[in-house]
Amino acid sequence: MKNLAFVFIGFLIFSCSTQTVAVDYDRNQDFSQLKDFRYELVENSMSELDINRIQNAINQELSLKGMTFNENSAVKIKIVPEEYISETRDSNVGIGVGGGSYGFGTSVGMSIPINSEKLNQQYLVSIFNAENQLVWDGRLDIQMPANASPSTVDANVLKGVQKLFKKYPPVK
Repeated sequence: MKNLAFVFIGFLIFSCSTQTVAVDYDRNQDFSQLKDFRYELVENSMSELDINRIQNAINQELSLKGMTFNENSAVKIKIVPEEYISETRDSNVGIGVGGGSYGFGTSVGMSIPINSEKLNQQYLVSIFNAENQLVWDGRLDIQMPANASPSTVDANVLKGVQKLFKKYPPVK
């Protein structure tokens, strides 16, 4: 029973997070020529831990697709991260009472303001070929509870990166 409670809590945490992705690419690029990459980061206000999370997730995902990290590579992946906290208001509670065949019924509706803070992380991930031409562009938006544990944040970033690179390399 205790394990079932943990599974339910884990499901609840993951169901409160969302990842959305959008991808575009150069249809003339031969992606099989891109074998290694290096990172270029834009200055940001994100913590080094968050930057390491996205880089580790990208390394893991691209290694499955035959690409490796190399500091001296001519191919670069540019990451533009952004992070902010937003407040959402959830307030739906309904109570209803109904009865038998003579049309008896009562309904009460009420609204209880429940404010919750959400951590929003946005990553613009761009791949440039050896000629410094943009050949692939993806945007990853992740939203999760602001007080999420580090392991939850890790899991959400990894899940988002897997979604982002799901159809990489693009098929002509």
